[in-house]
Amino acid sequence: MALVIHWQGGDHTRMTVKKNKIGQTRWAVKADVVDLVRNLASQLPDLSIAAILNRSGKRTGHGASWTRSHVCSLRNIQGISVYREGERAERGERTLDEAADILKVSRATAYRMVSSGVLPARQLCTGAPWIIQLSDLQHETVRREADARRSRRPISQDPVQNPLL
Repeated sequence: MALVIHWQGGDHTRMTVKKNKIGQTRWAVKADVVDLVRNLASQLPDLSIAAILNRSGKRTGHGASWTRSHVCSLRNIQGISVYREGERAERGERTLDEAADILKVSRATAYRMVSSGVLPARQLCTGAPWIIQLSDLQHETVRREADARRSRRPISQDPVQNPLL
């Protein structure tokens, strides 16, 4: 929008001002946050999404920290569907903890396998859960690596200690 300011004394200043589109305000949530919520909504409930947004330093349109109700409101405005329990499992996705249980290794070992690239996983943003495809957990190389890491556990030589089976 162009506007001309007429100053006392006869000077004129021409300015171009960006006008908000219909329905937009200066309090809008940034587009990258909306995209992140859209992706996280298929993985987690609103309270967990709020925690991740706060940990990553994202703010609401008014500059406040996120709460469950803020996330719920944003989802409703943007038409993002709510997380349904078991939705991840239906898509064949597992969290790092679930993958560790399947491979029969500790969470730390599963994380080291992800970090080294042996176990493919994705994370939507820092602080979000690692998502692993069930099909990747069934690969022979991943199974072999889990077996190898499991066999590295030191066995006590003390006869008084009973092994846990």
